[in-house]
Amino acid sequence: MGSSSNQRAVRWLRTELPALVSSGTISAENAQAIERYYEANARGSSKVGFVLLAIVGSVLVAAGIVLLIAHNWDEFSRPVRSVIAFVPLVAAQALSAFVLMRRDESKPWRESAAIFNVAAVGTAISLVSQTYQIHGSLANFIFVWMLLSLPLVYLMRTTLGAVTYLVGAVVWIVARQVASEFDPSYFWLLLLPVVPYFASLYRRDPGSGETAGLAIALAGAAAVGLGFTASFSTANLGVVAFAGLFTVIYICGIEFFPPPNLERLHLLALLGGLAIGVMTIVLTFEGIWHDSVAPYWSTDLRRRISVAIELCFAVAAIALVVWSFLRRAVQFSVLAGAFPVIAAAGWFVANRCERLDPPWLHTRCDFAAALLFDVYALGLGVELIVRGMRANSTARTNFGLLVIAALAIARFFDSDLAFVTRAIGFIAIGLGFLFANLVLFKKRTAA
Repeated sequence: MGSSSNQRAVRWLRTELPALVSSGTISAENAQAIERYYEANARGSSKVGFVLLAIVGSVLVAAGIVLLIAHNWDEFSRPVRSVIAFVPLVAAQALSAFVLMRRDESKPWRESAAIFNVAAVGTAISLVSQTYQIHGSLANFIFVWMLLSLPLVYLMRTTLGAVTYLVGAVVWIVARQVASEFDPSYFWLLLLPVVPYFASLYRRDPGSGETAGLAIALAGAAAVGLGFTASFSTANLGVVAFAGLFTVIYICGIEFFPPPNLERLHLLALLGGLAIGVMTIVLTFEGIWHDSVAPYWSTDLRRRISVAIELCFAVAAIALVVWSFLRRAVQFSVLAGAFPVIAAAGWFVANRCERLDPPWLHTRCDFAAALLFDVYALGLGVELIVRGMRANSTARTNFGLLVIAALAIARFFDSDLAFVTRAIGFIAIGLGFLFANLVLFKKRTAA
């Protein structure tokens, strides 16, 4: 709805430009500059459409070819099957050479050729393995496929190829963990090759949808890897690690990515803020701390490395907060920035008391840890409301109210409060929603 409304507004403005020039409101040069600006934006939007159409077309053609070959596959001899396995790969290489020589500046051509190459590599590996009965696991197949496809990211300058590589990395670690216990530290080494490409993409255009999409893909892959790392380390530091990761995502989305306007946050910051809010509410339940496993500090070097990786995210989040304060350019919620510190305090409180029978279930201090997050959630909601009111932002104000409402709902199902008390609480929160939105509406109409 927002995109269509913007398009209608742009069309209306462009029809009004001649009248504005003739009335002397703006000069002819200003009108031409406005026209050039919106024409450039329209070309950028059309490029995205061309890229998507080109990718869909390439996938459909490849699927049709595979179906035709699969229909007669059993009738071919082994040498013929081997040739067929490499035909798509040779064709993809030829297409890539043509694109680099003749269509190097065309993003749709580069993205389509890159995806064709990735699909051809996987097809060649799978068909040769099937033809000569080469046995192997899904994880090994994905690993080889990823490594062979990685050079395409830099050669073709393909963001979709980078996202595909990250998806492959996630599938690889899931497959390895399903098969057997596996050190997830290697997963982080697989993510590193994409970082230089993301850095170059960010330097070129930090506000583009391409950059945002790859940043979100990196954040999602990191979240999956961190979950396996926390499980492998046996140190029970998952709460602190994820608090650090979500805070890093939130602060980076605010500090390093330009928002679409003053009222709205960048999508990366929005996702990080939502993750902080959801995790905060989850940690207000005492049962979450009951289910935490007693930390086991292993002397195994691999597990110590996993612990270091977990702590790196919390340290990075704190470093970002300190850096912002030193610059005196804090644009994010202070309490949201303090989330890793609160999580570490809750972890310490929950694990400092003696464990009850059975010893791995809970301690006497679990209630104190949950109560700490009750107070934190309430403070976070109030701060977001205040910041939203000051910034005249309906979205931020309502998000703060939503945090408080979620806290009230959580306590509704998790406490022994009387129904009258609960009803009064819900009425108060509902009135808070109405009052805040009414105040913001009056401020905007007055402006």
